[in-house]
Amino acid sequence: MAERKHGSSKEREYIKVDSFKVLRAHEFDNGNVSFDLELNGIKLYRLSVVSAKDSDHQFIGFPSYQSKDGKWYNYFYISLSDEDSDKIIDEVYNNLDD
Repeated sequence: MAERKHGSSKEREYIKVDSFKVLRAHEFDNGNVSFDLELNGIKLYRLSVVSAKDSDHQFIGFPSYQSKDGKWYNYFYISLSDEDSDKIIDEVYNNLDD
């Protein structure tokens, strides 16, 4: 069952995170971080940690492609609560390659 975020003009449903495991995490020379994740038994590949431009906030980026219209679209998206995203990102940094 999904949790709901209230208090905004749009209600957003979040997936309930029962379990997760960071399978691989790598930081590139330019500081970008990519990782693979097992979430509720489903393996997700080529995720990234993205820093917001206007704040110190970080979020999970999903694999995407650029369409002929010049816009970027995610191959898939999973709506995670801020709390769950923060836990996953913390675990990514704990599991970075040496």
